[in-house]
Amino acid sequence: MRPNLLTVPQNESRSFDLRHERLPYFTNPWHFHPELELNFVVSSAGTRFIGHSVDRFDGGEIVLLGKNLPHYWRNEAIYYQKTEAPPVAEAIVVRFNEGFLGNDFFDRSETRLIQHLFEKASGGFKLKEPLFSKIAAQLVELTEKQGFPQLMALLSILYEMGVHTDSCEPISPGYVASHSLVKQNLRLSNVISYLMEHFTSPVSLEEVAQLANMNEAAFCRYFKGQTGKTLTQYLSDLRIRYACELLSKGEDSVTQVCYQAGFENVSHFIQAFKKQRHQTPFEFRKQANR
Repeated sequence: MRPNLLTVPQNESRSFDLRHERLPYFTNPWHFHPELELNFVVSSAGTRFIGHSVDRFDGGEIVLLGKNLPHYWRNEAIYYQKTEAPPVAEAIVVRFNEGFLGNDFFDRSETRLIQHLFEKASGGFKLKEPLFSKIAAQLVELTEKQGFPQLMALLSILYEMGVHTDSCEPISPGYVASHSLVKQNLRLSNVISYLMEHFTSPVSLEEVAQLANMNEAAFCRYFKGQTGKTLTQYLSDLRIRYACELLSKGEDSVTQVCYQAGFENVSHFIQAFKKQRHQTPFEFRKQANR
């Protein structure tokens, strides 16, 4: 998996990219693109990675992602298994350039709320009720329209979101590494990609530094500057957030979750979990399963 710049297909019949996907599982790996993305996960479940955020996702979620914001939806294991009645990963995805209607279009007094919406989406945000239900219905209708009515429907959706940003929950607030990611795509994105694929296994500083083509000291400074975290902190964050997803299912013991998430011993897992979540894994599971 190489999280290089994703080229969004251009469609001569419309000024933005729109697709209604029904797949066994979501196929795009860790990637980014200059287009903003409005993503409605209709049906699916797993772990989503957006900027610095790692969290669980379920069907019935709408997020707006800013330009060049790295993201990746990884489905639960069952989606990759061959079964008689496999689950379906369904999503409505809209991608568009910030200036898809002209460089100054969103600079007008009537459209400035949408421009502010784009700025607030730099770290991504998730829609809350009552805005979620309204936009979900409009996105379904968007896929049924064509031409000018479809364009007007998209503008109406963006305007509605711009008016009600109080119903938007930040996902990766303060994320500012996107510009550097574009400039240094191969170096940083290969490292992040490797960590996402291997965080449940032992990861050494030496091997990750070699992947970045740097010595260990230089890599530590570089990684901290790009992500705001040390390698150890970044790995621990990935593992604990994944552990939260496993604990929420309530299927495995805390000890089993500890090792599945990549921790080497239970006592360290509990200590790290409590430091980040301000509760033990046992308390988290009890609260999640109420």
